[in-house]
Amino acid sequence: MNVEKKKKFKSPNTYVIIFFVLIFVALLTWIIPGGKYTYDNSGRAIANSYQQIKANRQGLWDVIMAPIICMVGNKEVSGAITISLNVMLFGSFLEMMDASGAINIALKNVAKKYQSNYYVLITVLTFLMGIFGTAQGAYEEGFVYLLMFLPIVLSLGLDSIVALMIVILGTQAGCAASIVNQFSTGIASGIAGISLGEGIIFRTLTFIVLLSFCSSIICLYAKHVKENPEKSVQFFRRKEDLEEFAGTTGDDQTLDKRQRKVFTVFILTFLIMILSLIPWTSLNKNWTFFESITNWANHNMILGTLLGSNLVPFGEWYFNEINGLLIIMTILSGYIMGFNIDKTISIFIKGAASLVSTAFIVPLARGIQVLMTNGSITATVLNATEKTLGSLPPIVFVLVCFLVYILLAVFIPSSTGLAAATISIMAPLGTFAHISEANMIIIYNFALGFVKLLAPTSIIVMTCTQAVHVGYGAWLKAIWKYAFAYLGVLVIMLILSIFMM
Repeated sequence: MNVEKKKKFKSPNTYVIIFFVLIFVALLTWIIPGGKYTYDNSGRAIANSYQQIKANRQGLWDVIMAPIICMVGNKEVSGAITISLNVMLFGSFLEMMDASGAINIALKNVAKKYQSNYYVLITVLTFLMGIFGTAQGAYEEGFVYLLMFLPIVLSLGLDSIVALMIVILGTQAGCAASIVNQFSTGIASGIAGISLGEGIIFRTLTFIVLLSFCSSIICLYAKHVKENPEKSVQFFRRKEDLEEFAGTTGDDQTLDKRQRKVFTVFILTFLIMILSLIPWTSLNKNWTFFESITNWANHNMILGTLLGSNLVPFGEWYFNEINGLLIIMTILSGYIMGFNIDKTISIFIKGAASLVSTAFIVPLARGIQVLMTNGSITATVLNATEKTLGSLPPIVFVLVCFLVYILLAVFIPSSTGLAAATISIMAPLGTFAHISEANMIIIYNFALGFVKLLAPTSIIVMTCTQAVHVGYGAWLKAIWKYAFAYLGVLVIMLILSIFMM
């Protein structure tokens, strides 16, 4: 019997979208008049200094060359190779963690340890998911964590929505904060030309606020379902869910000696990353301890010879230093696990290869900046927005930009793609409204962190709901009230960022 299959709409590949945007921008250089701004000593455009000049029309060859120029850099645009390399090296590090098994076992053990008190369990797991979101941009792999937690959640008399909320709300609240997320804050900071450390204190505060709020609303929902099981949107599947998932908790596993050491390396890597990116002397001019230690090491006869005399102090690290850290920690983890050099290198390459597609998005999308700069229309676009959005009061400006980013994130849910396609325009725009580049990156992160809870283009929503037999409509019905309360918290934090940064 032939069954006619309905054609399903498939969203275009991110590369295809960005390539068509490049062509569109090239066409704009034939329409929009050229212009230029006068810049101050820090390289920022000075408001009301716009002058019209002749445009430089961009053709097909310029479209093809733009991403190449962005990868290697030129006088006008810094090369994206360091950012792309960072993405791939992060893939190597995460692949080594996966190969060790340390992270998965640790998560399962945490879940089982706190299963007697579901309030504590929910809070601990939500914060753990938040850490993965804020540190490594956990997103596509969300269903893996979901399948770990679901058996324990169901055995406590809760429903699959609770497990979904822990994973989706937890990871995306972490991504909204993105304290050291290389795939969003890292790339966006690189494009904006600022250190990843700028705004890190506020992002840390945001992480605590958002994860605390998410833990509370998940506990509230869990209490409601525990007391009224029949009010769960998944109550009709209660028996089937228990039969399919509740018996899959697996054998008890404990971290062996090597895995405990690798898990320590994992924690230490992110601790070093955070410490290295906090601008210590900017917070307090007397906090020069890292500079003093580094200066001593550079001039020490033994250390200066063994390590080199060009060590960079914590507080001044950038992509190059983070890349070096990731290489060291990845190889060190392989050595701890007892992998031979061939296996270590194989894991290293496999992890980097898994994120090549993400790494290539950066120079491709930054090609938009090259075409606009070479076509001399960047200043004209900024001037138009300066006269509209740029003239708005800071609070109104931030909220309007947030709404714009929410709309953009629905269609471009890729953090790397969205950052590369928009930050080069939005960051300079913010200066006209007296909003820093770090503030604009927070707006961008918040929008992504909200959209990925609800949008049908969100990979984590669609894969996780499908994995546990929850319909997309059922997910929206269960989450929408909590999601918009979460949106309210994001708006409050955005307004606070104006006064605190």
